[in-house]
Amino acid sequence: MQKRKIVLASKSPRRKRLLEQIGLEFEIVDSNYDEDSVTISDPVELVKFLALKKAQAVAANYDDAVVVGADTFTILDNSFIGKPKDQADAKIILKNFSGREHKVITGLAIIDTKNGNIINLAGEAMVKFRILDDQEIEDYIATGEPLNAAGGYNMNDHGATLIESVSGDYFVIVGFPLSKLYVELRKMGAV
Repeated sequence: MQKRKIVLASKSPRRKRLLEQIGLEFEIVDSNYDEDSVTISDPVELVKFLALKKAQAVAANYDDAVVVGADTFTILDNSFIGKPKDQADAKIILKNFSGREHKVITGLAIIDTKNGNIINLAGEAMVKFRILDDQEIEDYIATGEPLNAAGGYNMNDHGATLIESVSGDYFVIVGFPLSKLYVELRKMGAV
């Protein structure tokens, strides 16, 4: 049976790596959806909404494909933490995470453009940082990693050294609730 075309509506290298890890063939199309104008206060609803909007922006260009969109937020003290604006912002974020636990939520949207079926869900995990000193934070910021990741760290690379423990779905932190994604893609005949 011919597998369905899969389109990743994201330029995230971590999401690309996850799809490759499970052996999927796919193309990448950045959604260019403007997420800054969205004002939804519930974090789960927000990540689901943004994942869906990103997927819809790309899905509009396909008649027969399975389009995957995602969005990730970290939450500390009921505040959303996105990608740091600059190095100074990354330093503030990482200092706030030092020795503390925070939540990571990733929204996932899968759109079957052939029949209009939509899956929209979210996964959650908790991450606890070990206590970090100022020099460690400066050294990590110097790697450039913090500026390209929600919450200012990339758990798959050097950021792994900052983490004391994880509870919940590890892959939610990296970029997808991967098992849920795989199950839904199988149902759609894409894998």
